[in-house]
Amino acid sequence: MSGSTSLCLSLLLALSIQSATSFTPLAPTAAAFTTAPPSFLRPSLRHVARSPASGRLGGRKATGFGAGEARMDAGVKAGGDVWDRWWVLPLAPFGKRQTVMHEVVKGQVWSLEQKFGALYVHVPIRMTIVKLDDGLLVYGPIAPTQQTLDLVRGLEEEHGAVKHIVLATAAIEHKTLAGPFARKFPKAELWTVPNQYSFLFGFDNFGLLGLTQLYWFLNPKPLPPTAEEAPWAGQMSHAILGPLKSKGGEAPGLYEECVMLHKASKTLLATDVVQAVDPVIPEVLTSDVRPLVFHARDDVAALETDTEQARKEGWERIQLFALFFQPGGVDIVPWGDALPQMATSQMKDLGWNGLFPFAWRPKTGPHPPGKSHYSDSIAKLDSVRGVFCPPVLQKLIFDREPERVLAFADTVAGWDFKRVVPAHLKRDVACSPKQFREAFRFLEDGKGKYPCNLEAPPLCGDARFLEDVSESLVELGTVGAPDDGVEELRRQRRQASGADQTAPSGKGDG
Repeated sequence: MSGSTSLCLSLLLALSIQSATSFTPLAPTAAAFTTAPPSFLRPSLRHVARSPASGRLGGRKATGFGAGEARMDAGVKAGGDVWDRWWVLPLAPFGKRQTVMHEVVKGQVWSLEQKFGALYVHVPIRMTIVKLDDGLLVYGPIAPTQQTLDLVRGLEEEHGAVKHIVLATAAIEHKTLAGPFARKFPKAELWTVPNQYSFLFGFDNFGLLGLTQLYWFLNPKPLPPTAEEAPWAGQMSHAILGPLKSKGGEAPGLYEECVMLHKASKTLLATDVVQAVDPVIPEVLTSDVRPLVFHARDDVAALETDTEQARKEGWERIQLFALFFQPGGVDIVPWGDALPQMATSQMKDLGWNGLFPFAWRPKTGPHPPGKSHYSDSIAKLDSVRGVFCPPVLQKLIFDREPERVLAFADTVAGWDFKRVVPAHLKRDVACSPKQFREAFRFLEDGKGKYPCNLEAPPLCGDARFLEDVSESLVELGTVGAPDDGVEELRRQRRQASGADQTAPSGKGDG
């Protein structure tokens, strides 16, 4: 891992890899807190009261900070957005989680979104509900706040009761929510991918999931291999990728995901396996615009006004952080410089007491070899027609067992769908089966004639940090090495793009 990596980005990486590899937390027997985290966990929340609705920042003119929050709060009953089990996985926005619902396909498919994240990298976490002949199926539950439950009850009144709840992944940010959500619908059946790994303890027996407090007496059922054996046979198809275990099961960690096809609406439901960047800021993120404006700044000394352009740039950069953890367009500021700079920051009301331990590379350069302005990366990702596999999965998980991943991709590509609804980033992605299959070309194509090529500029610069992480984890014995065939294809793509002429690693350049 790069020696110049900042602590804040390292923490974000740790949280994200933890989610990708998954574990089942053994929840405390009683809540240590109520709905508000301790102050050291919530630097952003500390500043809410100091950000008046007028939005005055350090004597500058009004910018509207807090206005979005007031508008969204107006539609929430008192206490309706409270989530009292935030402490199981203490990520933002902690104990207050507003929910936004969208109708994806009229009368058939709905998405309910909350936000989650760390260090101001906030993205949507999405639950999708589809209509079956005899009721509703919930895919990827979110925090069951009263507001969320009211929205779901409204759907039940019109379309029938919730019959099935599906935890389609082993990832912790979803696992910690599915049990509490299912408890609110005791007549519904709870289904989950069969391999729920318990980090550190090595419990990979599905039955042990029911021994954790979040799942007591819920009797979760393992998803069958195919939909023919499921109660939704004929209305939905599903396929399971995994389990993909670190070093073949010799080390902690697991990736497993189930995607589902709602045949009536031709909608594919996914969690993390594929994503798409979103040019539109998700509504759920507009309740507090400070993270957007925070990331719109180029460096700690920059002053930024809350404008639509600033929000757009902040959202683009947040997406790059979420996908790459340390994108190529950012330069890490050493702690010896970042900490003293806090005293001179003119935008402390944005949170984190003025800490801004990185700087974004200028549009005109000069840039280190292989690196570029962040907008080049966003443009490249936005040019993808359909979806792409997230870089962290390309560089740390899928490249270890390519045959199994490609077999899964072939199965899903044989279905009939026209849209994908992932659990994060863009909500409703126009995507054909062929375009879905294209997302996995990195496992079999040495020429790299596809948009999301991480071995060609500009994305090769973004992917270097993940490559450093992969090398470090292999050296530590945490994961096995990438497949030799996949590595050879990467070498060919670097050579074809000229990326092999640039510096081979991100180490030392930030």
